[in-house]
Amino acid sequence: MKPILLIGSAECWEKDLEEAKEIISEFDVMSVGDSCLYYKEIKFFVTYHPVDIKGYRLQRIKFGGNLDYKVISHKLKTGVDIVENHVAPSGSSALLGAAAAIRMGYKKVILCGCPMIGKVGGGYQPYDSFQKGWIARYNEIKSYVRSMSGFTANLLKRPDIWWLSE
Repeated sequence: MKPILLIGSAECWEKDLEEAKEIISEFDVMSVGDSCLYYKEIKFFVTYHPVDIKGYRLQRIKFGGNLDYKVISHKLKTGVDIVENHVAPSGSSALLGAAAAIRMGYKKVILCGCPMIGKVGGGYQPYDSFQKGWIARYNEIKSYVRSMSGFTANLLKRPDIWWLSE
């Protein structure tokens, strides 16, 4: 199975993506949250907020993105294809997506634009508040998940060719 890139909405997402492409050329993509600006081919969209599903789909139509992706959330609601149970404390939609990717059989999950530092888009709360979720699930995800930047990269390490080849 190809690795999967989870692309979030932090300002560093494009830089992270370009750096990830330096070590990996084939991958699946999961977009994280409705403010994700990646409109190329995705396999999955993950959100803690099912109310955002329709708006995200409209964004993808506007920018010419594919619409044949699966939606992952923590509750079975209209438009949700895959339910990944919420585990407290929350690590944001990025951790929900990472857990779902692992459960679906992905052995290599790379976070781009998911540093868990700074402010959440729209100013809901500081991303730092989600660090507790990543710490709580560290042992469960540490073999599968790497990050390109921020707190998650410090916690889980950055991906490299040796990890990818394991």
